[in-house]
Amino acid sequence: MLRGPRGRAALAVVLAFAAGARIHAERLDAAARFAPASPFEATLELTVEDVWRGPSGVSIDAVHVQHAGPNPRPVPERLRIIAEPGEGDAFENALPGDRHRVRVVLGPWLEHRNPGSRSRQRQAERAGVGAVARLVHPALHVRRPDAEGFRPLHFLYATRARIGQRLANSGRGGSLVRALALGDRSGLTPETRAAFAALGLAHLIAVSGLHLALVASLVYAAHRIALARCAWLAARCDTRQLALVAAGLAAVTYALVAGWGVPVRRALVLFGGLTVGVLRGRFSARAEPLAGAAMLVLTFEPQALFDPGAQLSFTATAALVVGVRAAPGQAGRWRGFDTGIRASATALSVTAPIAAVHFGQVAPAALLANVIAVPWTALVLLPGSLLAAVVAGLPPHPVGAAIGSLVSGVAAASLSAAEVVAAWIPQAGPRACPAPAWLAAASALGGVTLLARSTSTRAGLALASGALLAAAPPAARLPALPRLVVLDVGQGDAILMQAQGAALLVDAGTARPGGTDMGLRQVLPALAALDVRRLDLVIATHPDLDHRGGLPAVLDALPVGAVWVPYGSRDDPGFASVRAVAARRGVPVRERGWGSPPLQRGDLRVTPVWPPPSAPGLSRNDRSLVVRVDVAGRRILLAGDVESLAELALLASGADLRADVLALPHHGSRTSSSRALLQRVAAQLAVASAPCRGRFGMPHPEVLARAADAHLSVWWTGRDGAVMVGLAEPLVAWGYGKTLSCRDPPGDP
Repeated sequence: MLRGPRGRAALAVVLAFAAGARIHAERLDAAARFAPASPFEATLELTVEDVWRGPSGVSIDAVHVQHAGPNPRPVPERLRIIAEPGEGDAFENALPGDRHRVRVVLGPWLEHRNPGSRSRQRQAERAGVGAVARLVHPALHVRRPDAEGFRPLHFLYATRARIGQRLANSGRGGSLVRALALGDRSGLTPETRAAFAALGLAHLIAVSGLHLALVASLVYAAHRIALARCAWLAARCDTRQLALVAAGLAAVTYALVAGWGVPVRRALVLFGGLTVGVLRGRFSARAEPLAGAAMLVLTFEPQALFDPGAQLSFTATAALVVGVRAAPGQAGRWRGFDTGIRASATALSVTAPIAAVHFGQVAPAALLANVIAVPWTALVLLPGSLLAAVVAGLPPHPVGAAIGSLVSGVAAASLSAAEVVAAWIPQAGPRACPAPAWLAAASALGGVTLLARSTSTRAGLALASGALLAAAPPAARLPALPRLVVLDVGQGDAILMQAQGAALLVDAGTARPGGTDMGLRQVLPALAALDVRRLDLVIATHPDLDHRGGLPAVLDALPVGAVWVPYGSRDDPGFASVRAVAARRGVPVRERGWGSPPLQRGDLRVTPVWPPPSAPGLSRNDRSLVVRVDVAGRRILLAGDVESLAELALLASGADLRADVLALPHHGSRTSSSRALLQRVAAQLAVASAPCRGRFGMPHPEVLARAADAHLSVWWTGRDGAVMVGLAEPLVAWGYGKTLSCRDPPGDP
């Protein structure tokens, strides 16, 4: 039964699947077995496996983790350490293989759970990482070189880090040079990444199979020309195979220099499989090395099956290997140009549905952008970046400095051009996942593209696929409109109201200087996933950072009708960034409060009920802009951060505060949500926006007790994730993501 090539191939597939499934199960089991139930402090010794540095901080994957302090307790063998900017100074110069002793708070994953957010926790668990740690203090750290042992790649890592630092110091273009030459994208700004994604060029700044292929092609072409000129050698062997071996060695070298990351390893395995097939003279059976490479990767790295990058890489490569062939009648100098268009059209058409599902990204100009950018990268940027990296590794010299400046200048101009062109493209940002039927239609177009013979037909099908996904309605998401979504942004507020013909956003979470911007990282992806393309009204309840910090990113990314701020706060310094972006985008900023006329947008009616025009002696919190929203016969009271003093005045004002849903004031603080307010509002359910195990202990147990006495059902973003409330009949609510246990006491040190 298993005799012959087909039988052996079937057996190999079964064995690879079984091995990959076993490894995957063992890693998930290890992640679950050592996941701590609650946070605790511990002194750990660990070995750095990989380091990621970026604008939002430092992330370290560690292996061989051991408890090094007194009272040892079980700790996971693999661990991820996350440090905000400034907190990760202890690992500023860390390299893979370094052994460290560090004091951390070790705990379970507490990531934000919102529509549109990708789960880092699940990704880490598939790699066997079931816990996350944060540094107690950067000073409580020491490197242990005496415990590191033999490190064959230390020189390579150290040289790569030194070259990367020199490239980073060469100006704005140095970030792109470093990304292309070393696979280090930490210097690229979010604006640059967004611009490349909007143009369908994100694959150009992430070292993958394309870059390996470009490097290998350059080396192959150079060796093919040079070796063919040697008549003695050409008469005795196939110089094409020698050139291919040289290209393979160049690919391995580039993979090592580029960081030897998981995407690079996958691409190298794939390239190796294709190379072996060619050397064996079986290039006609091109699917065999591709299948072999896929089996090898999934056997030892089964988590690649769930990785969007791996899915895009293998799908695009399979399409290119199987479906790209020269168009009939093409020859001569136009053959290469024609093949480039066919390759871009084929890859874009088959991968567009995958990108739309994972990233909500539809790039209508991707075909034209790739036709221009891929040759530019292959012939100018990538060779120049490699040359600049080599020069940066040599002792300083005026000639080397001139070369580095020239390459950095060209790269900076390329970045500026990409950002300018991306700004011209309408609706270039992330969008909601398309409806399944439209995804199926786009996938069918991708299959037809593989069968099309002419280049013009393939280009037309690629454009049609992009247009289809751009016009596709979003997949149905429950609850249906109208709905209230209280986003999970930690210690802060971000509340979305959606109805037919209107959308309202109240606050957008925090944005720490040099740290995480919740508006950019959580609110905007959630708005995209919920198909919000315009905000009719944005309300900044008060100038505290945890409420208005993320608003500039939102105002900069979406069309907004108007911004409301509370009476007397338009010129507050806390709103300076909001005013600046609003002025640049032409968005009016208006003061509102008690006595202001209501605003009707679509099915939403927004009525300000607090603060009064003059409120001397009140704190920022007590001057929060409180609004009542009426929609479809329901009422929602959004109370900002008002505390007891403002609550008493609000109750005495006679304002109609009755509501079906209450956003608990001040995140459920003990100084808010008085019994009198809860009784006056008489809501059916309430939502507290506060982190799980936050340092302020919100929502406070006393508030939860008052809510229970008022027969009020309380939902909590830190525990339940983003709270989705359907406002149609009947009133329903549920949390987005896994429900956490947030009241467990911390463990002993």
